[in-house]
Amino acid sequence: MTRFLMALMGKSWAYESVEDVREVLAKNSFDSFPERAEVHAEGAATLTDAYAFQPGLIDLHADLHDVWHYLTAQKERARELGCATLAAQLGAAADSTRDTLQDVATAAEGTVTASLAVRD
Repeated sequence: MTRFLMALMGKSWAYESVEDVREVLAKNSFDSFPERAEVHAEGAATLTDAYAFQPGLIDLHADLHDVWHYLTAQKERARELGCATLAAQLGAAADSTRDTLQDVATAAEGTVTASLAVRD
């Protein structure tokens, strides 16, 4: 209810302690972990050849690219607001996401190589 009322007033709602942030992050991550792991394991089990990995990897790349843009914009805004430590943390997250983007792109490209190798 608090979030809803704050949104109506044009304000954002935030946790006020590191412990609260950690708790909500853990809850969001671990409460749905078994279900998410099962969904992804079941999806992976349906893949029949290397080409079958492509659609998911391409979609994941697009999602990660959006995350990278989000983190980069947040980093710039934190810098503008004088939050140097936060800007550095967001920059590190953006860099990590960029690295993951590159790895996912390489994996997507690898689906072609792997498929061709099976044919030979």
